[in-house]
Amino acid sequence: MENYFKKSVLKLDGYISPPQKEYLAKLNQNENPFDVPQEIKAELCKEAEKLSWNRYPVNTSPELRNQLAEWHHVRETQILLGSGSNQILQTLLSAVIEPGDKVIYCPPTFSLFDLYTDVYGGELIKVHHAPGGKFPINELLQAVEQHNPKIILLCSPNNPTGFEMELQDLERVCKTAPGLVFWDEAYGEFSDQSAKYLLDKYRQLIISRTFSKAFSLAGLRFGYFLAREDIIAQLVKINIPYNINLFTEMVAIRLLQNLSFMEKHVAYIKNERERLYNQMTAIEGIKVFPSAANFLLFKSTDGTNLFMELKNRGILVRDVSGYDLLDGFLRVSIGSYEENNLFLHKLTDIFEDQI
Repeated sequence: MENYFKKSVLKLDGYISPPQKEYLAKLNQNENPFDVPQEIKAELCKEAEKLSWNRYPVNTSPELRNQLAEWHHVRETQILLGSGSNQILQTLLSAVIEPGDKVIYCPPTFSLFDLYTDVYGGELIKVHHAPGGKFPINELLQAVEQHNPKIILLCSPNNPTGFEMELQDLERVCKTAPGLVFWDEAYGEFSDQSAKYLLDKYRQLIISRTFSKAFSLAGLRFGYFLAREDIIAQLVKINIPYNINLFTEMVAIRLLQNLSFMEKHVAYIKNERERLYNQMTAIEGIKVFPSAANFLLFKSTDGTNLFMELKNRGILVRDVSGYDLLDGFLRVSIGSYEENNLFLHKLTDIFEDQI
């Protein structure tokens, strides 16, 4: 294989998806517990029959970009569409990083930041942020001044910790950064803030969004960037043409025309997140961290292997021990009321069984 692939690829483990076997509650992939309503699905399936499947979609999906622009109060030329936000993250880093370029990020955070940077030969500069700790803004600014990074990768609310970075800190980064600042808002709908209003102020800022979480569309793969027009114009050059298929485009447009569906489910998940956090906090032997996303980070304080104990009881959560600083940590997605109760019941059982 060394004759066929780059060394940076050969040394990678790649993205590892979590196991999915029989389960009572699947709470391991930050999915929305609510599917798109059946009546909307039926309507869309009828509409799909009218589409010309033998023809390419209109490149760059102007109607969909118009809908997004109206929602976010930006111009359509400020939007880049992708088959999932991961696809256009790869497009971005392929356009920016050359071998030896410095890339700063704050682990533990989204694992694809590492993977794509390594593939394109970038040098990762880590500014660690331990869960529950104060965000290291001064250390981050010092690293920016010292290393002159080509791009800074930030995620807020952060996956997998749920931490929400203050926008005033983002502004300090933008004022200092010599290159691009990438701000991942994949979980932005579950937060009470967005960096959208900073786009006109900071030329180098790029915001990433997805329909996989709040919009219940993980199975159809759709994401997008918001940025200044001159940034988007460069990225359009190398973005995969016709990357939004006809059906995904149609569904996304339909959901944007009925935002109340998304907003209702987001409010439900946020309420459940707080309920779950409060009840987990009351369990002796558990340390749980506040979150602005649709998941909670937690760990056992007595060495119990909670991942296997929960799995043996039919509850799938995500083992995030492979991330920097997260040895022994788990992440649980916020599910339905019934799923959350089942998780709490099994979690409580684990510690009661040890008494």
